[in-house]
Amino acid sequence: MDFDTASRAAPEGKRSALSGWLVGIVLGVLAGLWAFPLVRSTLVSQLQLALVSDSVPWVRAMDAQRSARELPRLDAAAASAPSDYLMQVGRATALADSGVGRETPFPLSGSGPDTDDRTLVRLAIVARDFPSTPGAYAHLARYMIADRVRIQRAELDAPSSLAVSLAGTQTASAPPDDPTLRSIPARHKDVRLMEWALQAGERRDPNNAFWSAMLAITYFSAMRDDEALRALARASHKHAWDAYIYEEILGQWRLYSTAYGDNGATQKIGPLSLVDLRYLREMRHLAEMARMRAERAAAQGRDKDAVRIRRNIARLSLLLRDSARWAIEALYGTDLFLIATTDSGSTLAQGVIRNVRDWEEQAPHFLAALRRAGQRSELPTIRQQVRACCELRQRVDVARFDASYPGTPPGIPLVPLFGNWMVGIFLMQQALGMALAATLAAAICRYRARSSPATLARLVGFGSFFGLTLTFGVLLFLGAPSVRLALGFLAGTILFAILLLNALFRGWRRAVRKGQAADESLPAEMAEVEARWSGDTTAWMLALLLIPGLITLYLLRPALSNLHPVAALLTSLMGGVRTLTAQGAIQIALLGYALPLAALLTASLWALLRRLSPLAGALVGARRLALPAVACLAFAYLLVLSRTLRLDAAASRAINEAAQNDLQWVLTHSVPDAQN
Repeated sequence: MDFDTASRAAPEGKRSALSGWLVGIVLGVLAGLWAFPLVRSTLVSQLQLALVSDSVPWVRAMDAQRSARELPRLDAAAASAPSDYLMQVGRATALADSGVGRETPFPLSGSGPDTDDRTLVRLAIVARDFPSTPGAYAHLARYMIADRVRIQRAELDAPSSLAVSLAGTQTASAPPDDPTLRSIPARHKDVRLMEWALQAGERRDPNNAFWSAMLAITYFSAMRDDEALRALARASHKHAWDAYIYEEILGQWRLYSTAYGDNGATQKIGPLSLVDLRYLREMRHLAEMARMRAERAAAQGRDKDAVRIRRNIARLSLLLRDSARWAIEALYGTDLFLIATTDSGSTLAQGVIRNVRDWEEQAPHFLAALRRAGQRSELPTIRQQVRACCELRQRVDVARFDASYPGTPPGIPLVPLFGNWMVGIFLMQQALGMALAATLAAAICRYRARSSPATLARLVGFGSFFGLTLTFGVLLFLGAPSVRLALGFLAGTILFAILLLNALFRGWRRAVRKGQAADESLPAEMAEVEARWSGDTTAWMLALLLIPGLITLYLLRPALSNLHPVAALLTSLMGGVRTLTAQGAIQIALLGYALPLAALLTASLWALLRRLSPLAGALVGARRLALPAVACLAFAYLLVLSRTLRLDAAASRAINEAAQNDLQWVLTHSVPDAQN
């Protein structure tokens, strides 16, 4: 063996040993992470999202637009535990916002296709299968109220006109004569089902005002106002309020955990934040209808009856405000109290009623009726309760507006959790991109070593590549932007630039050599690059590429949190609209694949500065940088993952506490000084 051969063989042997160490480190890290269930679930979810943006199944299950693909999996999870009450409640309510299943429930005595994804059908079956559990009837009642048994009365469409007639000398026995306003009574079969569910629930939970309040809504929706007022009176004398919302959240947690494994806080926050509370809208309509009946009684001279009806609304509202476990229920409780103690047509927005003085301006007719009924002694108590309602509205509203995402309770570290989660995904994408670049480089080298394409084939390939890149750019900037288009445009642009530099370099070298014979094949050019590439080159190039990129990802964590799929889900389902621009798509593509793209470009420029082939430099650089870069990224991912798991544990504890008593959690984690 001569000196040149020995000098080339020694570095190759060292590189092989180093490569073995690097491969072993990466595989060891992956094997260690795979050994822990929670870590494994996080790793799998991040890997799925790193590969395809729409590939995380448990996120699809919570998205109404993509949940259809997950129905068989959720059905299988629920079918595996038919006697698990919470699991069945979770399955029945998991896809309540999916737009399917608004059909009329099957009769409880009959049989229906319980595999159909219809929320009301499933809840009716749950109530039939678990007859001794009061929560089963509560879930059915809440979703019936939200979907079918709604108060659709003409009086609610024109409260100001009705208020004027009630305050005058005329008796308002009918709504104003407006052809565009009409009342739509609930269907008789829906009312009967509600009566059955609410009466059955009240027999099992007699002290809960929820049943009588929902029954009052049912009767108002059926135009049976006198029965509604009697149900309201019964609700006002109860001592507790529980809509069993916590069971729904627990059931969805258990369902998703069974179907997809434990994915921690990112999986729990969706059911907690997106719980269906539409029945509270009908609670407000209940109070408004009862107030109208009270004002009608006052207009007829029955002031004591009017005060009694308002007192019943007020008692129910205070029960809801003080004993409900959900902040939004407590907020509606304050609304109900203000409805009970103000006039029809009054404005109850927080910016209008901030104190007792603002309240008195909205309640002149109520105060007059109170004086006529000889109940002026109640005024100090009413003013005290109004003050308490205003304070609670300010605290809860401020706390919820300060939440990280719409609908989420404050004090849960979602922004840092989602930010670290996304950094982990981008690190995965960088590593996968480097591995793909090295694989393609090796494939190109093997192909070019066997054959050299003709000039015509090169021109056709060059033109096709340019046309493909141009197409990506046009679709990105003039069509519907996407991250894939941005990645294709960036990769095509960089590779096209490298090919163009390589063509210019070969032309320059021919001109310099003036026709002297030289081997311009790619293997020969790569051999030149390999001879000039050293371990120091790898080290400084990795430092040049990795350090700025890692620092950038670390500093951008708060901004990156909005890219988390659950964050996007919370924002979109709560009314936010997120539009991806071409610039945003390019930025996201760079966050995920800047390292392999920059490595190819930097290696080609390094070769050009040393009068070597840019294409050969890019291919050699991709191969030589891949393993060290992946090993460094694996170490960085391990550090980020440890931080993510700590944040996930803290967020999971906070979510559990918030789910047990959302109102207490909100008040505990709000800042009183923020009210001012």
